[in-house]
This record gives sequence, C-alpha cells and structure tokens, in this order.
Amino acid sequence: MYTKFIKLMLPLPSFFEIDLPSEEEPNVFPVKIAPQTIPCPICQGATVCHDRSRRRFRHGYAWHIGVLWIELFIPRQRCKNCGFTFVFDYGLGLFHSSTESFRREITKRCHGRSIADVAREYALPYTTVERWFYMYAPEDIVEENAKHICVDEFALRKGHNYATSALNAETGKILAIVPHRDQDAIESLLKKVTGSIQTAVSDFAAAMAGAIKSVFPTAIHVLDRFHLVQFFTDALQRRRRYLNDAKKHHKSRFIDRCLARKPEELTEEERGFVREWLREDYHTQHIYQALNPMRYVLKATTETQAEKRLKAWLKRYQFHTSGVVSKIAKTVIAHEKAMIHTIISPFSNGIMEGTNNKIKLIKRRGFGYRNDDRLFLRLRLETGH
Repeated sequence: MYTKFIKLMLPLPSFFEIDLPSEEEPNVFPVKIAPQTIPCPICQGATVCHDRSRRRFRHGYAWHIGVLWIELFIPRQRCKNCGFTFVFDYGLGLFHSSTESFRREITKRCHGRSIADVAREYALPYTTVERWFYMYAPEDIVEENAKHICVDEFALRKGHNYATSALNAETGKILAIVPHRDQDAIESLLKKVTGSIQTAVSDFAAAMAGAIKSVFPTAIHVLDRFHLVQFFTDALQRRRRYLNDAKKHHKSRFIDRCLARKPEELTEEERGFVREWLREDYHTQHIYQALNPMRYVLKATTETQAEKRLKAWLKRYQFHTSGVVSKIAKTVIAHEKAMIHTIISPFSNGIMEGTNNKIKLIKRRGFGYRNDDRLFLRLRLETGH
C-alpha cells in the first residue's frame, strides 16, 4: 500500500522501481532502473554505456515534507556506429536538478498567483520559476471558436499606452490581445479570432465600428448600453463640477449617485434633492430629462418598437438647445442601425467590463511586467475561468 501511494505521488515509468527513503533524508527516494536497450538518437544504432553518475532531481511536492527528490544513475551512452555521445534521461526531461513533470507542476501552481509567492513557497529562485512559467504556460492556452464576441480596449499605462482584446461573449474567455487601439490594430485582432462570428459588441469608438465592418461584414454590430448611459452621467458630473457643488453641503459623490440612478430607486428625500439641483441649473435639468427617456427606449423588446421609440427620442433631442444633449443625439444618429441592434440584442459589454476590472487586479498583483507579451499571456491564462 505504501509503495502504491509513493507511485501516485511520484509518477514514473513502469520500469522504475522506487525504494523507501532513509530516516536521515525522508524526502529523497532512491530509484532503480531495469536494464534498457538505448538506441542512438541520430542513427538508431546500438549504444554502450561508457559512464554513469548518481544524481538527484526534484520530482514532486508533499505537504509537511516539502520537495520530493528522486535519486538515480544517469547513463552517458556512446553510439557504436557514428560515435555520438549523449546523456539518456529515460524520457523524464531532466534538466539541471528537476524533472519536466516537476517544472510543469510548478507552472500550474502559478496560475492565479504571483510568481514570487510560488517561488517563496517552494524555496526556489524567482528567476527559475519565472523561466519555467513562460516556457510551459503557453501550452495551457486552448484556442476556441466563437460566435459572439466583445471587443474593448484597456490601459497598459493609463493616458499613454493601450491594448485591445477580444472576448468570447458566451464563455468569457479572452480570445486574442494586441497592443494599441487604432483601427489597424483592431483589425489585426479580429483576424486572429476563429469561428463564424454572428455578433460583435463594442463601444461607440469609430475605429471599433470600422474594424468590425471590415473584418466581419455580415456580423451584427451591437453597442454597449453602459457607454451610452455613461454619456449622460459623465455630462452630469462635468456640469456639477463646473457649478462647484463639492463645496456645498452634499459631497459630489452623493450628487453624482443621485443623478445617475433611476428616479424609482431613490428615496423621497433624495428625490427632493434632485428636484432642487435641477431647478438650479438649466443644462443639468435637460441632461437629466434626456437620460430617463433613453432608458425607456432601451426597454423596447421588438425591432419595430425600438425603431419607433428611438425615432421619437431623436426627434425630440436632435436639435435641443442644450449643446450636450444635441451632441449625444448626433452620436446616436451616427450609429442608428447599431442602436436598433443594441436595444433588442441579449448581448452587452458587461462581461468585458468585468474582465477589464480583473485585468487591473492582475496588473497590480504582478507589480509590472517586463514586456507586453508576458502580460498578455498571463491575461489569457487567468481570465474567463
């Protein structure tokens, strides 16, 4: 029974015989190997062993014991035909003082954790664990086909460098990431996505719309509702900052929250504050009054109903005296067809916004990355699970 348990902890080929460790070194397992016929890797001819050395390799890990080592003789063979000399590792992937199985296991432990934490836990050099991770981690990425995707940008360094990612809207898995956020970069990103794309969700950026239309001309382009409502809430925040309300009795965050939420979600006291703020400023009043009808438009359930409500809203606010409201209306007109799809589509960019938040946490946990490729690899491995 003990021998079977050891074999489960230390997976080795069947011709390996594992002995019990000594009391002085309970984590070192001597291994005996049955005689093997070792062919030459070049000419497949017969070889002879002209030297062998006894060495130890990390091969596993057990709680309260630590790293488990195997100790075995490593033969150095010479080919009788071509004279080629080589070290035979029995298919264990022996390198320095570890087996390939151990290196892959350490790589899996790095998923969802920082490399520094794993290195400290297993008493390994940080650079060694880092090298193993970026050697084996790309093999864990599984490519998948998608029908519905979300496309959005995220900041590598806010205000300076950005990247764009495509995500499977059904599974939440990142499909591809490229640096930059211009139309050429987005097109190169979309070309990496495999599958028959039926729906593409993005924000209101012109580069997004142009790239989606160029790469997936038959796909339905859906705009993000969050960004549409954000046009109004940002305008309200800018207006209240202009009026310098932060110095008044109520803090600016409380004012922003009351103006951004639906009226039915507010208390009677908060509604009284909103009515007071709307009477104070003309532009705040009209931005707020344009936001709630737009929410009513977004509740449409059929295409006919959506077209009717959207046209009525545009007719009312397209030439509004408030410049902010008319500007938002012109943006909606420029994406009128996509807006209809947005209203009736079950997809949104909500899952992408959540992924962007997770990307920020991964960047913060990593304390910076040496290059973008390593960051993109980490993001693809850890998002969508």
